[in-house]
Amino acid sequence: MPSVKTNVKSPAAAESAKPRLDEDEEARLQKQLSDAIYEHRIPPGTKLPEIDLCRIYGVTRGVIRKVLSRLAAEQMVDLFPNRGAFVARPSVDMTRDVFALRRIMEGGVVRCLGHAQNNQTWLSNVRQQVADEREANRTGDTGRYIRLAGKFHLDLAAATGNAALEQHLRRVVSQTSLMVALYESPGSNNCSVLEHLEILDAIQARDFARAEQLMDDHLVGCERQLRLDEDTAPTVDLAMALGAQQKVAPAVTPRTPANGGKTRATATAVLR
Repeated sequence: MPSVKTNVKSPAAAESAKPRLDEDEEARLQKQLSDAIYEHRIPPGTKLPEIDLCRIYGVTRGVIRKVLSRLAAEQMVDLFPNRGAFVARPSVDMTRDVFALRRIMEGGVVRCLGHAQNNQTWLSNVRQQVADEREANRTGDTGRYIRLAGKFHLDLAAATGNAALEQHLRRVVSQTSLMVALYESPGSNNCSVLEHLEILDAIQARDFARAEQLMDDHLVGCERQLRLDEDTAPTVDLAMALGAQQKVAPAVTPRTPANGGKTRATATAVLR
């Protein structure tokens, strides 16, 4: 009699698959939080309460703590004993130091491109991306614009073929995005589309000395638009910034304090 095969996994196989699922979930949450910080949806200094994040994402505190630890290692989040996690709030001195580091690294990127033996076919893709960046800026799609503006710099690093350089620059670009969110002047356009095109033109013409100077000028200009003599502390609705869907809150019932003070209203919004 022929045997019948089933797709039932053994307990051991099911148990071994669980850590992989946990890792995937942690990576997904890390990316969502990182993107929200990078795109300025969660301002620097914002508290990230574990209980709120658990409710928003429907996961355990253990998962959230692992995600926050990873973001802290990337200097996107600060962890304080007995206080919890906060979106990193870099100082003015740290901001100046990181922008200086970025100028060194991106000057090196341009020099590497000058030494690389490639046919520059990647340039057409980056030009299209800059066009998308311009359109996102025109239509006011701030999150997409910020993401594409940063990707321009990372794509140049990727074109060098140096994976380590690209990886380290990715972290520095994320740091400077955080700094722009904290210190940017209202109405400023921190990363110029026109300057990106000028850099690409110089690279395509193989005038790498000019491209390097244009890159340095570009980054200096980005830093100069920051208000490094001011310190602000914006507030944010964490669930809204993370794209959580909120159920309709129950009707608010006014309650008058016994001491005849001002009336307060309380309501709880359930997040999922």
